[in-house]
Amino acid sequence: MRRFRATAVLLLVLMACSQPSSVSSEDAKPSDTSPPSSSLIIDQASESNQESDVEKTTKSRELVELEEIWDLAASRPGADIGQVFQLFRLKQSLGPRNLACLNPESQDVCERIVEAINIVGLHEKQVALLLESLELPHRVLQRDCELLVVTQEFVAGRVNLAVADGIVTGWGSEGSAEFHNEGVC
Repeated sequence: MRRFRATAVLLLVLMACSQPSSVSSEDAKPSDTSPPSSSLIIDQASESNQESDVEKTTKSRELVELEEIWDLAASRPGADIGQVFQLFRLKQSLGPRNLACLNPESQDVCERIVEAINIVGLHEKQVALLLESLELPHRVLQRDCELLVVTQEFVAGRVNLAVADGIVTGWGSEGSAEFHNEGVC
């Protein structure tokens, strides 16, 4: 996630540097002793481009897959990825790991994160990667209309899933009375 943010910031900087200057060449008078600032920016941009090309080639397959899944999740109707990241920042600011999921003042931040992603209809593996990237534990309670044997301990923020043919059909956050189910079974 940090690498994704760093790449986004780098792209914004590169885009800003590539904007045409509003100063005309007649107005600009570079000094004889120092190189023009535009050449420094171009040199820095080319170095950054080389670094990002190296980073792209060395990106792990898992990171590329995670980025593709986030892109898919963002493109789905009903998903609000901007809200997901705002809620995730709120969750992190309230305490380590999933402490925010226990805090009544957080207004069910963990459940609201999952609602904003809109995970129903995604493949189980995709949902697992999304939830892991948000530091939300998960487990399957129901697979192909059969309830599974699970432990009864409470884990703050854990997302319980219902899965049919590898596709998530329902979910519920631990501690919440509501289970969001599409009614497949």
